[in-house]
Amino acid sequence: MDLQPILALEQEQGGALAGQGAPYTIDAAAFKEGECASDVISAALKAHDYVIIPKVDFVLMLNRSIALSSGKRLSVHPETTLQLMPGCGGCMVRNENIFDGRHKACPEEKNDHDILVEGGIWQFGGSHASPYEESEVILEVDKSATKLFDADGNETNVAGSEGEGGAFLGVFFFCNARNFTVRKATVRRCNFYAVLIAGGSHFVIEDMYYDRNKMDGVHVNGPSSYGLIQRLQGKCGDDFVALNAWDWKDSAVSFGAIHHMLIQDLDCAGDELRLLPGRKTYIDGSQSECPISDCFYRRVHNAYCVKMYQQPNCMNDLTGIIDKSDIAGEISRVWFQDVGLDALTGTGLGEVKVEALFEIIADCEDITYENIRIGLTEEEFRNAGMRLVEVGPKSSTWKRGFTDPKMWAELFDTSLNVHANNLTFKNITFKGEKSVNPETIIGCHSLTVNEDYPNTTPKGGTGKGSLGTVVIE
Repeated sequence: MDLQPILALEQEQGGALAGQGAPYTIDAAAFKEGECASDVISAALKAHDYVIIPKVDFVLMLNRSIALSSGKRLSVHPETTLQLMPGCGGCMVRNENIFDGRHKACPEEKNDHDILVEGGIWQFGGSHASPYEESEVILEVDKSATKLFDADGNETNVAGSEGEGGAFLGVFFFCNARNFTVRKATVRRCNFYAVLIAGGSHFVIEDMYYDRNKMDGVHVNGPSSYGLIQRLQGKCGDDFVALNAWDWKDSAVSFGAIHHMLIQDLDCAGDELRLLPGRKTYIDGSQSECPISDCFYRRVHNAYCVKMYQQPNCMNDLTGIIDKSDIAGEISRVWFQDVGLDALTGTGLGEVKVEALFEIIADCEDITYENIRIGLTEEEFRNAGMRLVEVGPKSSTWKRGFTDPKMWAELFDTSLNVHANNLTFKNITFKGEKSVNPETIIGCHSLTVNEDYPNTTPKGGTGKGSLGTVVIE
């Protein structure tokens, strides 16, 4: 795999921003405690291409997202905290000209380019858009978001973990943009994705810290390419890094292929990684293919599961709306190198049983696993019912705390047939001992229907998994 185009991104981004004018530092006295800081920041960005927010001893309150046009650079002191005012949503920084890719494919031409945002502590972003938000796309996405009610008429948790319905957006949100960087920022206990990229190219996300964030760390929607995601730490409530080429209608702003991503130096603190391919069918019947290819993961620590699978919208059974890909989705030419796992997680999000470090429910081709280190003995790993890689469909009943089966949901497409071919394993170790045992390293299964459901769960199904060439070295 040729990594040079991805490795060059950091240097290219620095060069693109180096020619900007002298930085303008906002006087700290311009900010007043308890007063909205949005107008002060907007005025500075309107007058200057490179704006610095200095150290401020109180929280800077915003009433809308900070919109960055092409060529803008925003640098925030690492100890300065920014927070949206109550009722003003969770999207704090975005590019100016956002494209709505939910109903039609993103254009090849990118709206905004050459943008950098760095530093700061960004906290307590809630669900819903701000009533002062200037982006029609954000307001439209939020307005159309699905809300769900339980049998007692109470609104249940759709977006975030605070029981609020609303759209999924990013604290940092870049849509249909190229050559942008987000770095050296802390995201603290927000209900939004820390970074959401929709239709982005030639970008760098680096040196981010997640302080008990409640949703994904970096969430990438297709069509996106040539991304460098590196040096991320902390705790998220969901996917640490998600490459969602296809995605759920209430989670995505765009759909399409994802390729040429370098993802490295992740300390996942027990979170998960996701690769989600498929095919998007729009309301008018047109389609976008959503494969994932040419991605390199290296130096990844303590992701409890790498989910290489197409998964329907978890709300399908509850809303009666069918939001799913009509194909299993394709993942090809992906390399995992220097991946470590110290402890097992038996059950993941949504009560899903974890069966392998790498779970495959997609059509996969040319996948390499090299220098994978498990912190348990091989016997302990197998006794826990785990394999390194498991191929085949899943069935999982999400009870959501209810005893009434009518309020339960099936989280997977139990009829999927998936095939994995040309899987290569190099230097797989368990507590320092190398293994070439195929029983531990690779498994394949098919589903059967559970005739006793709902007395016992899950439902099961008819889907099948199959394996082609496997090489273990």
